[in-house]
Amino acid sequence: MNLSVWQQKPLERRQSVSIIVPCFNESEGIESLKKRLLPVVAELRSKRTVEVICVDDGSSDDTFFKLQQHLGEYAQIVSHPQNQGLSAAIRTGVVYSTGNIICTIDSDCTYDPADLIGLMNLMHEDIDIATASPYHPKGKVKNVPGWRLFLSKGLSGLYRLVLPQKLYTYTSMFRAYRREVLECIPITHPGFLGLVEIVAEAMLQGYRVVEYPAELSRRQFGQSKLRVAKVIWSHLKYIYQLIVRQAFQPKKVVRLQHKYYSKNNV
Repeated sequence: MNLSVWQQKPLERRQSVSIIVPCFNESEGIESLKKRLLPVVAELRSKRTVEVICVDDGSSDDTFFKLQQHLGEYAQIVSHPQNQGLSAAIRTGVVYSTGNIICTIDSDCTYDPADLIGLMNLMHEDIDIATASPYHPKGKVKNVPGWRLFLSKGLSGLYRLVLPQKLYTYTSMFRAYRREVLECIPITHPGFLGLVEIVAEAMLQGYRVVEYPAELSRRQFGQSKLRVAKVIWSHLKYIYQLIVRQAFQPKKVVRLQHKYYSKNNV
């Protein structure tokens, strides 16, 4: 194809997308995941090349079987022999992926998979990460336990104080990344902290982050894997490390300060 013609094509037609879905003991919700995710994949495929990669992170139930049963025809199914944690599942998904845009979504559909459309609409050439944000003024929270909101909002508030780009939500896994980000930013912390680490380290290296106002709802199937005391302590230690690093290291120039997007202009 003539290069000039290729350059004239809309940006989305040059984007290939990998959707990574980490799963751990989510057997009850896999059928619901299929029903909600596949229509979104079909819509994205009208404009882009799309692949889905489900990573069973050493589940002790029949999650792997349910993934094969309901999504085997539509996705790559990868399995860890033992549970390694959320961060490791994402790393594995990246290894198996081929897209230049990589999305990570929750298998319990606490964020609606349909919001992938909104995330992708934000992935312009000058944006490196788009993240779902229920705490954005135009975002929503529905029937989420108070303790989870207190924990997530409190941690996001602390990260807002110490990081260069000011987000309303730092703890969401529902994101779209330019592939370069996940290849250049090592994930060194396990579990949920690794999610914050990606966006924090990306900011410190000058990558550009935007938020998409989304709705966070209570999970309908299975149980949360969060261990509250352990999570709080690990985040506080990481926040302290960020403060010390930024106090004694030269600040890097952020290539583009954060912009606030509403659903009216995405």
